[in-house]
Amino acid sequence: MGLPVQRQIRRMITRLLQYITKHAGSRGVLLCISIVIGILAATAAAALHWLVHTLSEFAMRIQTGAVTTRDWKYVLLFFLLPLIGIALAYLVQRLIGGPRYAKSLSPLILALSRRKTAIPFPETFSHMLSSGLSVGLNGSAGLEAPSVLTGSAIGANVGRYLRIAPKHRTLLLACGSAAAISAIFNSPIAGVLFTAEVLLPEFSVSALVPMVMSSAVAAVTSRVLMGTLAFFPATQAPYHTEEVPYFFLCGIVCAMVGVYIIRMAYRAGALLKKKFRQPLLRLAVGGIMLSTLLFCVPVLRGQGYSMIASLFQIGNGELNFADGKSWQFWPENPWLILLLLAAVVLLKVIATVLTVESGGDGGIFAPALFMGAVTGFTFAHAVNMTGLIQLQVVNFIAVGMCGVFSAVMRAPLTGIFLIAEVTGGYILLVPLMIVSSVSCFIARFAEPNSIYHKVLVENKFLDNDRDQSMLRRLSVRQNVIRRYHPLPENAPLADVIEMVEHTGEEIYPVLDEAGKLLGVVYLQRILNAMLNKDVYSHLLVFDLMETPRCILRPEDDLAVAMKGFEMTKMDSLPVCLADGTFQGIVYKGPIFAQYRKLVRDADSF
Repeated sequence: MGLPVQRQIRRMITRLLQYITKHAGSRGVLLCISIVIGILAATAAAALHWLVHTLSEFAMRIQTGAVTTRDWKYVLLFFLLPLIGIALAYLVQRLIGGPRYAKSLSPLILALSRRKTAIPFPETFSHMLSSGLSVGLNGSAGLEAPSVLTGSAIGANVGRYLRIAPKHRTLLLACGSAAAISAIFNSPIAGVLFTAEVLLPEFSVSALVPMVMSSAVAAVTSRVLMGTLAFFPATQAPYHTEEVPYFFLCGIVCAMVGVYIIRMAYRAGALLKKKFRQPLLRLAVGGIMLSTLLFCVPVLRGQGYSMIASLFQIGNGELNFADGKSWQFWPENPWLILLLLAAVVLLKVIATVLTVESGGDGGIFAPALFMGAVTGFTFAHAVNMTGLIQLQVVNFIAVGMCGVFSAVMRAPLTGIFLIAEVTGGYILLVPLMIVSSVSCFIARFAEPNSIYHKVLVENKFLDNDRDQSMLRRLSVRQNVIRRYHPLPENAPLADVIEMVEHTGEEIYPVLDEAGKLLGVVYLQRILNAMLNKDVYSHLLVFDLMETPRCILRPEDDLAVAMKGFEMTKMDSLPVCLADGTFQGIVYKGPIFAQYRKLVRDADSF
């Protein structure tokens, strides 16, 4: 498309937005843009779904050839498929995304917390290619996080192209992420709740309108592009009151599984990066380990949704462990089957970490649902085999998915409505509420942070305190006052008093000839010295100055500055470079003004 045509299109769009603004205001403009974002995000999700489906069919043909022909070429190719997938994904990441390619939602959460909405345009499609290759060729990960990153990039770039005000681009980015979840699961309510609970916890009620619109449009668009097939078989069995105590117990078990997922994912990823610092070496070693694990335990391949569907069929009595290719090698002993299922839960996290950290792309969203389904199934069957009560297994599969998801993501409302929508199990709303709340509550005691927030909090990039998170968005450099009156250390007190009479500042820096900070003189100390007439004429600045109680750096954020104010009980602090060169002074008053502005912006869109 030529440059004149692009200019003409932009001019037409600008005129249309001006017309909408005139008749419907800025909120009307954002509502219209949210519709466009919903359509684009749903189209991207459909394209990713098609790519993964096509590659999965190819992988299935390789698997069939390996099983039926026993040809070593098919077997070797089947063994190496995960390694090939993450190698191709790594190539896409380096060619399109660059060396700082983000594969987790953690950087997105950090950017949103600091109101940074500049996402490179290549991320509108790079995550689709990278995750599609990783998961489509049997990698063990989910597609939801890449889809959310893609939808967020679409929202951010649409806002930038249309020259929307920066303070509104965060909302457009949130619309993209909500639309992505809605399109994948055909679950518009869960899409909005996920964005509100995980990505944008400081949203206002008015921001829900564009997010709901974008999510609803995405659900309709995905239904048009991908059909209306149910995500999982519907669960219509009503729960019994005698099962309620076991829902509480299941919630506790789900909390333990969720904490295991968070800690194992965090530690295994860190260990892999520590042992194999070179990306190519990590790709080779991690890829071989992944291929070996998935070759030995094939049920860990892919997202795991087919396994969840099989568990629902078994719970409904439509299938048993002796039916189907997926189960033909499982033992007949029911307790041994449950032991193997527990091992599958433990190994799924490792397989996901190897897929993503070795070079592939994907998320923990689908694996969390997979492990939740297996946990609920295992729990219900274990209780049934004790003879104490006969639980409805199909219901516990659903609530297990909700419980583990809530414990891992710390998004209980999303877990409740997501599982209710994708399983058609609104009749289980009360059990879902019980398991979700218990799981989330118990998990917080063992692990305070969600899987996305853990790395940010432990590296001090993010704070669970809302006030601290807001202050971290602004740097000290933006608030340095460079109008100051320095004092030489050998100046007499009389000269200082004359300056104080004209300036009245609280703090005066004492600098050497190179501009480096030697100390500070506080106004209160000057006033005290003036009262002592016996030493008045003998005092120099050197006698009055003292070492600053706290020195800030330009790269510090305002949360650090506020801690300095609280520690020193002062209303002003000096700012210096690492070598001691004085830069200026930060005052507490303007910081409070900045904080009030952030609060106002958070309450409006």
